[in-house]
Amino acid sequence: MSQERGGAYKRVRQRLRTVSRLSWKMRLLVAIAFTLMGVFRFAILFIPFRHLARTMGRRNGNTPVSVERHTLMKAAKIGWAIERTSRFTPWESKCLVKALAGQTLLRVLRVPTTLYLGVSKDESNKMIAHAWLRCGELILTGANEASMFRPVAQFASLAGKEA
Repeated sequence: MSQERGGAYKRVRQRLRTVSRLSWKMRLLVAIAFTLMGVFRFAILFIPFRHLARTMGRRNGNTPVSVERHTLMKAAKIGWAIERTSRFTPWESKCLVKALAGQTLLRVLRVPTTLYLGVSKDESNKMIAHAWLRCGELILTGANEASMFRPVAQFASLAGKEA
């Protein structure tokens, strides 16, 4: 038991050391990402999806595949922060939590995104779902699995111009 605690303590120290090496802007971004993922995890557990969907942008909308380079770089940093931080949350931060947190952060920064919801079947032929977030040509969250799912809904966040 004490060896397990020692290993866990060592991992926490290593993670804190990694965060301390980041710039203050990136530390702030990680803190905001962590908080937003907690908020959206709570929302997914306790708010019906139809109410959440209203906040996700224009249903069946789409955003441009071509965006300016500085906008894409901003989005990539946020995608990195979301993906990286999701590994260390004490709650489950799966695809929908990450996509919603990323979309919210990017909406505040006036960066257009499209959030996709997709379905597929697993090895035992059961229906499974996945969410991913795209800005321009870049998939910010959920990229590894996105190609295995068929999109069934998408929500465009047009930098505050949603209908």
